[in-house]
Amino acid sequence: MTTHDPGNDRFDQAMRTAHADALAHVSAATMAQLHRRRHAALSAKPARGLRWPLPAAAFASLLVVAVGLGFGLRMSGDTPPAPAGQVLATIDADAGVEDAFDDLDQNPDFYVWLASGDADLLAME
Repeated sequence: MTTHDPGNDRFDQAMRTAHADALAHVSAATMAQLHRRRHAALSAKPARGLRWPLPAAAFASLLVVAVGLGFGLRMSGDTPPAPAGQVLATIDADAGVEDAFDDLDQNPDFYVWLASGDADLLAME
């Protein structure tokens, strides 16, 4: 529930008076400029509605090329690579390689070296 405040009415009336006074004292040049700008803004043609057909067409053509290449590669007769799990299952692993990997997994010096700058230099070569 709102209550009527006479102070708001006085403030509202004072603001209306100040606005009317400001409008009465605007120079003729300023009023003419304001009228010209308003007329120009109201008579301006609206911007073209569709500005995105070119990017949309470019994207669509790239998509068609990508799909076409995908089908072309699939139709070429090359067999896809086998999953890593099947490859590892078919390889007859040497016991010496597994022991070396186990030693590296359990050796903390390897991890210290891996975190050192020497490993970074070796990786950059």
